[in-house]
Parts: sequence; structure tokens; C-alpha cells
Amino acid sequence: MTKIAIAMSGGVDSSYSALLLRKTYAPKGTIVGVSFLLFEELRPQLERARQIAEHIGIEHHIIDLKEDFQREVKDYFLRSYAQGLTPNPCAICNRTIKFGLAPRLILKTLSVDGYATGHYVSKGEHKGYTLLKSSSNRARDQSYFLALIERDLIPLLLFPVGNFSSKEEVIKLAKEEGLNIFQFKESQDVCFLQGKTLREYLREYLPEREGEIIHRGKRVGTHMGIQFYTLGQRKGLRIPLGRPLYIVRIDERENKLYLGDEEELLRESFYVKDINFHLPLDRWNRVSAQIRYRTERIMISDIVPEGSLWRIKLAKPTKRITPGQICAFYEGDYLLGGGIIAKDI
Repeated sequence: MTKIAIAMSGGVDSSYSALLLRKTYAPKGTIVGVSFLLFEELRPQLERARQIAEHIGIEHHIIDLKEDFQREVKDYFLRSYAQGLTPNPCAICNRTIKFGLAPRLILKTLSVDGYATGHYVSKGEHKGYTLLKSSSNRARDQSYFLALIERDLIPLLLFPVGNFSSKEEVIKLAKEEGLNIFQFKESQDVCFLQGKTLREYLREYLPEREGEIIHRGKRVGTHMGIQFYTLGQRKGLRIPLGRPLYIVRIDERENKLYLGDEEELLRESFYVKDINFHLPLDRWNRVSAQIRYRTERIMISDIVPEGSLWRIKLAKPTKRITPGQICAFYEGDYLLGGGIIAKDI
């Protein structure tokens, strides 16, 4: 008998995924809903997940991961901004919690055969390996956020709504199945901000620290902390120099921001750390890199290890290669892995 665990957030994607799994595997299989308590404010959402599990007739468990989430995601988030980086907390959470600690616990304690989520991702066989693929719903594709998860987990994963044509289709079908009795709400990009702006959240935990803003070797203004800025930022600088200027360098050690023209953001090479391979490097061919969510994938011409880092050379210059963000690698639609951008060259 097959037993599948479905991660349920209380949202429409995971709820409809749970319903699809129950229809697919019953009566020869068992579906178990699992929800993760990552911080206290999630309790009402997880209660909705419990109600949905009861409505569709499956078992439901809540797993308390608050301490792990604080250590692995929230502390990492704040530490990164304090260093002048621009982290991607969703990708880090996927690596360490949602596709890291959580499925390991579930596989062990609930003895399941597979682990499903409501992500818009698909899977396929490529060069002898089971790999993640971009969803056919490109507007919703979330494969980028899974670039850091461990390779050995991929064969166990299921994505019931991964190739649905649109979010609207999922909502429509969920309502037709009676799930419209629950109020669905789209999740935030950074869930733990809980309605606060990024600046408001950072101000609660990171003290302001005045520093200089530099343009062409001269001080042109001051800032109240590098944590409030990101590479490539133009808006909010309030420096009246008569033309648009961008942050082209953030100096953590000196607590300084350096401004320049947009062209100064162009780079052909950069370094990646903590690289993670879903497909062995010797099998890569015609690979592209995606350096931010929902941005163009750019062909790479070379990838070379240099100490603990990997140097990535792009086939054409690109802007806003931002330390702290994820670099995901693709061969066609197949996700080959990824790493964290460490610095540009």
C-alpha cells in the first residue's frame, strides 16, 4: 500500500493537491496531511489546513519547527542583510526546512513512500537521473526556489498541480470540489514579515548605523545602514545629482554605499558558493543560469571551481548579479542544481 504525505499550508495549491492525491491513491493508498508550525502567527492558517484535511477525509499532523525555522531561516535572513547581502529566504527555507528537515522527519516517523507539495514544478528523466523541471505554467513556475534541495530527495517528490495551466484553474477546480467553503489567501513572498515592509522588519532587529554614500570618490550623502539597500537599487537614494544613479557596490567593512551609472552593474562573471548538483557536472551541456526569480535565463560559457567557490562565466554581460541571491542552472527545462551568489568579478 502506498502512503503519501502532502505538505498543507492552508492555501489553495496544497489543499487541491491533497484532494487530487486522495482521489488518485484511494482506496489502495493512504494520504496524510502535514503542516509545519514555523512561527506562532501561522496557527490560524494551520487550523484552516486541519479543517481542509478533515473535509477531504485525510489524516492531519502539525509539526512544530519554530526553533529550526528561527535558526536556519530568520537568523540567516537578518545576518545576510547585516552583511550587505540580499538573501532569498524561500530558497533557504526549502533547502533546510520544507525539503530538508521536514521530509526527513516525515519519512522516518510516518513511514511514507513519497512527499508531495503544492509547488508549480514538474519532474522528468534526463541523462539517467530524475530531475526537477520547470512547470509548463511558466508564469507560476517555482523550480528556481528548489535549486538548493538535496538530489537524493527528488525521486520521492510529487507535485500534483505542477503543470496546471494557471492558478485560476486550480481555484476553479477547488471550488467545484467544495473547497470554496474555506477562505483561501495567497501567501506572501516572505511569510514571516506578516504584513510588515522589509524596512520595518529589519529596523526591529538590526540597529541603524550611519555611513557614507560615495560617487566618483566624493561623499554625496549618508545612509542609515547597509541592511536597507541592495545592489542595483535606484529608488529611495535621495541623492539629487541630476541623473539616475544606482548602487554599484556595498562595502560592509567600511559601511559605505557606492553609486554609479547603470552600465557599471554589467558583469560577465561571478562566484557562487554552496553549489548543489542535481546532475553531475560532467553531464552538463548548453546550460543557462537564472540569477533572480522571474528573470531571463542566460547561457553560461564556463563553470570552474576555485577553492571553495565556483566561477561562473556568462555568454553575455548582465546586470544586477546580487550577492545573497540564488543562481539556478538549467538545461532546457531541467533544473540541474544551483548555489548562492557570493560576489561578482
